[in-house]
Amino acid sequence: MQSILAFPVFLQRPEVIVHAPNTAAMDWFVIATLCFFFFLLGCFATAAWQIWRRATRPEPHIRLLMELSESTEDKIIQAAEEAPPDKSPTDPPTPWEKPPDWWKQ
Repeated sequence: MQSILAFPVFLQRPEVIVHAPNTAAMDWFVIATLCFFFFLLGCFATAAWQIWRRATRPEPHIRLLMELSESTEDKIIQAAEEAPPDKSPTDPPTPWEKPPDWWKQ
């Protein structure tokens, strides 16, 4: 029975006088600190759950944007694969191109 009442010390006064005038205030400080700790723990757990939920089930408008970006990326990749290869190094340069070693002059 003694261990069950160990947390709320203010409910059971010991027979020997070991309480100081501020013992109740100290007990309430411990209780308030534990409540604050568990409140913060709950806040972090809620934030982690929200992040997980948004990552696994995005909103419909976000899902649409993700699908559109994937489709445009697929089109860009497909266009790059179908594009003709770059011109060979033996082709004459166009008039606006500088020679490759222009900076050495």
